[in-house]
Amino acid sequence: MVRVPIVQEIDSQKKRNSSYSDSTTITDFETGEMICQNCGAVLQDKISYDERDDNTFTQSADYSQVGNRPNLRLHDMGLATVIDKFNSDSKGRPIEYKMRQEMRRMRLWNTRSQAKNSAERNLRMALSEMEKLKEKLSLSDAITERSAYLYRKASRDQLIRGRSVKGVIGACVYVACREMDTARTIMDISKNLQESRRSIARNYRMLFQHLRLTVSVQDPIKCIVKIANNLEIPENTKREAIHIFDILKERKLTAGKRPNAVASTVIYIASVKTGVNLSKQQISQVSGISAVTIRNRCQDYIKYLELF
Repeated sequence: MVRVPIVQEIDSQKKRNSSYSDSTTITDFETGEMICQNCGAVLQDKISYDERDDNTFTQSADYSQVGNRPNLRLHDMGLATVIDKFNSDSKGRPIEYKMRQEMRRMRLWNTRSQAKNSAERNLRMALSEMEKLKEKLSLSDAITERSAYLYRKASRDQLIRGRSVKGVIGACVYVACREMDTARTIMDISKNLQESRRSIARNYRMLFQHLRLTVSVQDPIKCIVKIANNLEIPENTKREAIHIFDILKERKLTAGKRPNAVASTVIYIASVKTGVNLSKQQISQVSGISAVTIRNRCQDYIKYLELF
């Protein structure tokens, strides 16, 4: 760890006792000396300092001694005491045999004290499921923390009583994805969470009404990019799909339509225009939009476009 020498002013008493006209000194904590900036003379030595003082650290210093910040993704906010499973003291020496039974008892009660009632046990289980869903959907930590905050808020307002835990988790994750402008649909969450889409949608409406949430409409362009990448279509087809969407948006034909349905339709139209062999059923399997919906949207849009 590197400490930066501090430049400070000498007080009036030291000025009178010193024969140096310059009033600036340099304090070097590594050597414990106070040095005159003008001539380099040591004015004072054996200076002590408090190692816990962070004001004298450089920007690249290690702040690990401060400790971890509270984390909403953990049921105990990451602030609970942890007793490890190793029967050794702080110096690594094995503890006495008579103390091992006491240590087992301490571990047991420490574990039980972290979840004292059913609400805390429910929260622990829910946040564990949320972490699994995060890995499956490749979500960021910010989305997971926002989801955990919404679940904690719903639990505090007693909105989850009598409801499916996975259904509420899926609704919280979907709200967080909408707020963070991340392209994840209810079908994606339902498939990875193994919960019905109907349950997640019902809990989403419940959270929207009671928590007074404000979510933005999903951008269809992100849906186009996501579906096109999953279908592994050429780049020129993807650009043509975005161009077709811009034309439809200028004519105000996409307002009130599902973003995934619009994205699936423009990808199909772009594949026809660029000569890519892509059927409605293939797009339907990836996007979750039925082939009938793609056909109906295509009939609505095709008269405003010039395919060839």
